[in-house]
Amino acid sequence: MAQIEGCNFPEEGFLYDVEDQMWVRFDDDGSITAGLTDVGQHIAGSILYLRPRKVGEEVRRGKRVAIIESGKYVGPINAPLSGRIIELNDAALADPRLVNDTPYGEGWVLRIKPSRLEEERGLLKEGEVAMAALREKMEMESWSCR
Repeated sequence: MAQIEGCNFPEEGFLYDVEDQMWVRFDDDGSITAGLTDVGQHIAGSILYLRPRKVGEEVRRGKRVAIIESGKYVGPINAPLSGRIIELNDAALADPRLVNDTPYGEGWVLRIKPSRLEEERGLLKEGEVAMAALREKMEMESWSCR
């Protein structure tokens, strides 16, 4: 697990949308599981409410797939890839703090069946390149998890 400014980023099996602070993990069935990065959930603060779009809806990369609300933020979570929503995390809907507590585990947000796999090129794979881009974005925005 890499750590940047106190934020954790798993280095194996995860891809990152640096602009929208989302992580993606490809599942064995070709779908993806996605959620907020550690820095994304820190920026939002203690998440009180999570309202995703419905299962079966088509979503486009970079467009709203859910809305989160915290004591200091109300805003969108954007889709990391285009496709159809196939599952929502019922546990996180019932207890949105899971997104804060375990953003890469039980706090995942949704699963999508991608329709444009070429969009994967816009995501950064784990490793030095992804970590350097995340570090640069965090420095530019003055983001920290400390």
